[in-house]
Amino acid sequence: MSEAATRRRLLGAAGLLGLSACGFRPLYAPDTAADGGNADIVTELAAVRVGPIHERTGQLLRRNLQRRLEDAAPGTPARYQLNVSYTPGVEVLGYRRDGTITRVRYTFTGTWDLATLSVPPVPVARSDIPYRAIDSFNIPDLQFFSADSARDAMEGRAMEEMAEEITRQVALALRRRGESRSRATG
Repeated sequence: MSEAATRRRLLGAAGLLGLSACGFRPLYAPDTAADGGNADIVTELAAVRVGPIHERTGQLLRRNLQRRLEDAAPGTPARYQLNVSYTPGVEVLGYRRDGTITRVRYTFTGTWDLATLSVPPVPVARSDIPYRAIDSFNIPDLQFFSADSARDAMEGRAMEEMAEEITRQVALALRRRGESRSRATG
């Protein structure tokens, strides 16, 4: 191994040690007694149930969220309800000389709120800023099946992206909630 490669490894290790000293820890890492936490974030996420989301793209979004949340630890009892809403927007980006559309961009703007399943439900967290997923697709000449396939693929990518961001935001909210509860009892 060259001297430069050894130096890079040492600098990388020093950087990781520096991050651990400032309190950095991966989002999905289990809390430990040293962290002041007492719950594993994966288990908390698995306790989240996703409410119904209407329309076909909403069903795609709901299934992506269920895979990330509920399927993380099957059999975990439900403690939270996640309600998600989104608004699609369509913008035409290109035209042919005859006026037919050649490219379309979709913008999906979504918000979420998380509450306990207790009666009455207790709000846990909600999205502070709506999240946007933007994607587009081309409309080929006289190939209607291809246009439908391109739109379906675009919707799938956009809902995957939105589900990833919502999961990340919910995980952060649950971690903050666990940390604040552990400080209140400690």
